[in-house]
Amino acid sequence: MRKVLAILLPFLLFLTACSGGDSTEGGGPLSSVKIERGEDGTAPKVEFDEPLSADEPTLTRVNDGDGNELAEGQTASIRLMMVDPESGEAGQESYTAEAAEDIALDDALKQGNEQMYSALKGAPVGSDFAYYIPGDEEAGTEAQFVIFTLTDARDIPKRAWGSDVAPVDGLPTVELDDNGKPTITVPKTDAPTELVSQELKTGDGAVVEADDTVTVQYHGVKWSDGTVFDSSWERNAPSTFGLDQVISAWTDGLAGKKVGSQVLIVAPPATAYGASEGNELQNETLVFVVDILEAK
Repeated sequence: MRKVLAILLPFLLFLTACSGGDSTEGGGPLSSVKIERGEDGTAPKVEFDEPLSADEPTLTRVNDGDGNELAEGQTASIRLMMVDPESGEAGQESYTAEAAEDIALDDALKQGNEQMYSALKGAPVGSDFAYYIPGDEEAGTEAQFVIFTLTDARDIPKRAWGSDVAPVDGLPTVELDDNGKPTITVPKTDAPTELVSQELKTGDGAVVEADDTVTVQYHGVKWSDGTVFDSSWERNAPSTFGLDQVISAWTDGLAGKKVGSQVLIVAPPATAYGASEGNELQNETLVFVVDILEAK
């Protein structure tokens, strides 16, 4: 879990899910958009005839990449940037972030965000896209414009595959559905005061280092009432981030584990958000089940 929440990809998916609209191969109302990318780790330059406008939500591929085509079932890595459609001014972006955002090209995406699914399926890695959604005066929303780049396409397991480890008495219990999504039941006891990192499955992959970038599925609940506060399973896609960019419970709790493992983490406030004044989770002990799918 990141110290600063990554909101750009969930925001883009939310817009796509709510919008409908068209996926086009160039032309149309976004025909003036030009995206020029520089070196890796830098945000692209975006030009278009200002102000940008369209009657319907539109998602188009601006530049074709020269990599492998993204196939059904693969995981796409995406970097994004918000752009003001009136002025062209760049806003929040993830091109300079340590890790891209991941999304699985699967039935869940097709059913929930058909426009995004159609745009990404078959797109070569390196392709640039532009997405515009008009404002809604009645709803009080402003027009939004996002550009994004498909930076990778790869096959990643959707769940941990390691060998089962016997549960430890006194810790939260975990049940998995047929797809591997966990349900966590917290015991009606006082929360631990020290970090707990307990394997539920032991993987056979590479050992995770504290400065690795990892791809995981995770599910998090509060010890106090068992309610879910965050879950990659709810977004139907694994998450990717640097282990040195997350709460210490994750850094300390996942380093040393092997890829393919499933880990139960119980994080007292001091190892989670205890120092984040005003955070709604500041005083909470948090419980996570983390499937380690990739580390590099």
